[in-house]
Amino acid sequence: MASVRVFFATNRNHQPNNKVQVFGPRFNPDGVAALRFGYADFKAGQDGPELDKVTVYAERQTSTTIKGGSERFLDDLRALMAGERSDTLVFIHGYNVTFTGALHAGALLARDVKVQGRPVNVVVFSWPSDGAAVPLMSYYSDREDARASGPALARAFLKLRDYLVQLPEADYCNRCLHLMTHSMGAYVLRNGLQALIAKDQNALTRVFDQIMLAAPDEDDDAFEHDAKLKHLPRLGRQVTVYYNPNDKGLIISDKTKANPDRLGSDGPRLVDLIPKKIVLVDCRNVAGHADPFVEHSYYIRSRAMAQDLAQVLRGDPPETIPNRDFVLTQRTWRIVRELDA
Repeated sequence: MASVRVFFATNRNHQPNNKVQVFGPRFNPDGVAALRFGYADFKAGQDGPELDKVTVYAERQTSTTIKGGSERFLDDLRALMAGERSDTLVFIHGYNVTFTGALHAGALLARDVKVQGRPVNVVVFSWPSDGAAVPLMSYYSDREDARASGPALARAFLKLRDYLVQLPEADYCNRCLHLMTHSMGAYVLRNGLQALIAKDQNALTRVFDQIMLAAPDEDDDAFEHDAKLKHLPRLGRQVTVYYNPNDKGLIISDKTKANPDRLGSDGPRLVDLIPKKIVLVDCRNVAGHADPFVEHSYYIRSRAMAQDLAQVLRGDPPETIPNRDFVLTQRTWRIVRELDA
């Protein structure tokens, strides 16, 4: 395995003296929507990517000639996309994930998912998930933090949109931006979408090519309501929902947290009413291989999932993606089997 660089944007609190968790489990003291940017370098280890160094871009200085962290972040990412001819995947992690845990998940995606033979660049949006499995309490704390992180995600999106708008046509890299969420990251996305709409409905422009929701801890009627994810398809060319009826993490969310049925368990409540841009993929046949105990974090450590994600990112039509069958009674695609190593 070659070295991997994962970019990040976060509204967590900066801990410059902490060599393990450079960003902590609380919000940026400058406000819940205040963002810091940077990147993490991983080296090859016996058991996968190992975190080597985290670099945080300096904030804007007093001189107007010095770019701020977000500008340097976007410039470096654009240069990488142009030079390597590579796509970029923005990833929003889920519940109970530390900052370094989120970076590690991003490194696994960067290692395993390749578009036309090239690894994707991964940008992790890391919100202050507790990263501590305290039954009930940490779930509710994370859910409130996920809701409060919506404006930060909206602010990051607007920075990206404004950067693209002012970019000279000659500087376009002609590569694609994609978006992926896992678990409660879909709830962060919902609240970011609502913050965008509240600020400016014209902000819902198609910045992303593919949007993927993996095991979304979101209501199964989320695509039916303006206040949830109904307008999400406006941000991308296609939305793919990966779900698993045996997902124990979402069963617990459903049964013990008084949540409605979850989108990541059985897909949307009314499949006949979802827009044609939304594609459903049942992952029950591979989830247990990647995550044997909970079957919730199956989006990584699965060759079948890595292949499916790569085909989706490439823009292949759903009916041409290998290792899928169409289940007519449920109007969904189903991944057939795990692939051999």
